[in-house]
Amino acid sequence: MMGGTRVRVVLVETEGEANLGFVVRLCRNFDVDELYLVNPRIDPFSEEVRKFSAHGVDYLHSGRVKVVDSLSKALENVSLTAATSAHVGTGGNILRKSIDIEEFGSIAARHSSVAIVFGRESVGLKRDEIAACDLLVHIPANPEYPTLNLSHAVAIALYVLFRKVSRRSSLDVLDVATEESIRVADKYIDKLAKIVGSDDRQRECISMVFRRMLRTSKLTKAELGYATIALRRIGQLLEKCLGK
Repeated sequence: MMGGTRVRVVLVETEGEANLGFVVRLCRNFDVDELYLVNPRIDPFSEEVRKFSAHGVDYLHSGRVKVVDSLSKALENVSLTAATSAHVGTGGNILRKSIDIEEFGSIAARHSSVAIVFGRESVGLKRDEIAACDLLVHIPANPEYPTLNLSHAVAIALYVLFRKVSRRSSLDVLDVATEESIRVADKYIDKLAKIVGSDDRQRECISMVFRRMLRTSKLTKAELGYATIALRRIGQLLEKCLGK
């Protein structure tokens, strides 16, 4: 465990044995709690994977590596989830509005558990896979060629997380909002989005914007409490007006 935060790495449909071996090694380097493999396209326990994991091979057989058949299973029982992408959105592309890895590390330190999701070597993550996560994280690089090799991206992300979640500052003693209270607010956000959104795409974007705002803002319990009350009452008033 990195500090007080459990870290889970999720790889979606990994295509290369060398890359997977390197990632296994990195998971041991940075004491990652779990490595979830979603529908890997190769044998994750092959001799080739073992070779590239080097002295991290013990991690491969430690029980920390889980193979699952869906992303939803890989994200179960985690308080904060983040997809990764080399491509960032511009203008109104809400789905690809991202934060950089340093900011994510600071946010992760305020949660009991996080999962960071990496896509296929060939095409990365699909739209629905990004939308399934709370945040989208980007590793800044040359804009003319921002795409990193999978294992290199994992290495940078885990290094940042290792440094961020292993340290605490005086701000960490604030009475910050709990993960459970954020999930409660999510329900009112979704309800409100269904009322005010004109179609499914707009509703998805409205929910995504507010969910990301909650997770990137360091709200105290009291602040989130007032925000949740406001969301709930706005929803109730709109339902009443529409009912009339």
